[in-house]
Amino acid sequence: MKTRVLSRVLLLVLIVSMVLALVSYSKVKDSSEERVLRMDIAGNTGFPAMYTTASNGPGYAIMSYMFDTLVWKDDQGELNLLADHYSVSDDQLTYTFRLREGVTFHDGTPFTAQDVKFTFDYTALHPYQWTATTMVKEARVVDDLTVEVELNKPYVPFITDVAGNLPMLPEHIFEHVADPTFFTAKEALIGTGPLMLESYDPNTSVYIFVKNPAYHYGEVQIDKLILAPCSNAKEALLAGDIDAAAGMKYVTAASLKDTENMTFIEGQSIQVARLYLNFAEEALAAKEIRQAISYAIDRQSIVDKAVNGSAIVGTAGFVHPDSPWYNPNIIAYHYDVTKARELMVAVGAIDTNGDGVAEYRGQKLSYELLASDKDVKVCEMLVFYLQAIGIECVARVADDSTVKGCICDGEFDIAFDKHGTFGGDPKYMACLATDTAGAIRASVPGGKRWQNEGFDRLFAASLLEQNQVARKELIAKCQEIVAEELPTLAVYFPVNAAVYNNTVFEGFYFTADGIASGIPFIYNKLCLISGQWQGE
Repeated sequence: MKTRVLSRVLLLVLIVSMVLALVSYSKVKDSSEERVLRMDIAGNTGFPAMYTTASNGPGYAIMSYMFDTLVWKDDQGELNLLADHYSVSDDQLTYTFRLREGVTFHDGTPFTAQDVKFTFDYTALHPYQWTATTMVKEARVVDDLTVEVELNKPYVPFITDVAGNLPMLPEHIFEHVADPTFFTAKEALIGTGPLMLESYDPNTSVYIFVKNPAYHYGEVQIDKLILAPCSNAKEALLAGDIDAAAGMKYVTAASLKDTENMTFIEGQSIQVARLYLNFAEEALAAKEIRQAISYAIDRQSIVDKAVNGSAIVGTAGFVHPDSPWYNPNIIAYHYDVTKARELMVAVGAIDTNGDGVAEYRGQKLSYELLASDKDVKVCEMLVFYLQAIGIECVARVADDSTVKGCICDGEFDIAFDKHGTFGGDPKYMACLATDTAGAIRASVPGGKRWQNEGFDRLFAASLLEQNQVARKELIAKCQEIVAEELPTLAVYFPVNAAVYNNTVFEGFYFTADGIASGIPFIYNKLCLISGQWQGE
């Protein structure tokens, strides 16, 4: 009898042990199935709250994982995010936003129209580095889910530049914050976005986010996101240490095009590389000579040889060909040295003494070509192309900040440089406008800018035209003038590239015209909603 009892006890112990072992194994298995996505990031972008994150694209993108805006962009274009829908008054002064129902902040507090009003009021007192709200006269609460934003005067880019760029703040937290630039408590990170910060290490620059299970726009397809700097993203990607590389150079990324399990994608960098011309130089102020210069430059060769194919050829109208605002009917200055020389002769720019340098109205066409030390190859090719039509250029290479400073001060003859903020709303064409349109000074110390009353008038009208079809026609006409006059020459538009492991996550994309007001990375938070987890 005792033996039977003992046997039963031993059997029971064995069964319990097996159950415990299975439970233990299940816990380990569940832990291993956590959907962790690992990506590179370009160094430390600071504490990722709205007012403390770095003033660069990655800084904004990281912050945007936690903070939503009223509207946003996905791979198809603009969409309503915190707003369910919006309308604009006939006088174009009042935007009425109807908010989504059931949206809450990360701490469970409901998001309401009062938070929208508070955000506009707060940013009026504490200007936000990514977008101005000075055009806002007043934000008014209509009811819990409806808010009116009245402007001082019409501002057509309001949806793209403000509603699509300004993170909404929780009033119950920030109403107690006198200086948000020093606010780094954990409460500073409470937003309505798809991710919440688990940890941030300022020493290693590692950011770890976890999903917001109550996200209003859809189910987040990962459980955790880890962002960290990576000294060699290609090696890390191939070794499985990261799952997506957003910051690789184009050529490096392109080398992985045919690698198994890797997806290569490319998109706009929201940059333009262009020639600046000082209109204080009499010959450069002549339209025909500028046109000759445009014909003389083999842009495709520069793209192929100087930047290893990591760009597309520039357009004469100064608008990227992938932009919805692009006018495909503008003049195309294909490489044609014969045509360039004909234009030079027609306007009287001729080499009279056979020294290889043309003269125009008694002045030799001999200039200094200023360029960044990062663009030496481009500079060398430009010198060669211009020499072929009788324009002598002596290269002067400096660091990029010096080049930009000289351009700003007008201390140059001809300059080549790259700059960003070249996406989103075509208001960036303001860099070609003069004080006729109230945009930019017509001249600067040591230099003179292009002035064209027709362009200024059309561009100024485009900033007031609410009808998108009519506005697109105005921007198209602006491009026609720029293509004819060539106040600047867009040599090429750089291209960004990224690579990701499609066996872990599928669905990254470059946002058309960039995230928010033009950030050219694959960090769009909606990729984490529309994408699909592939890992096991």
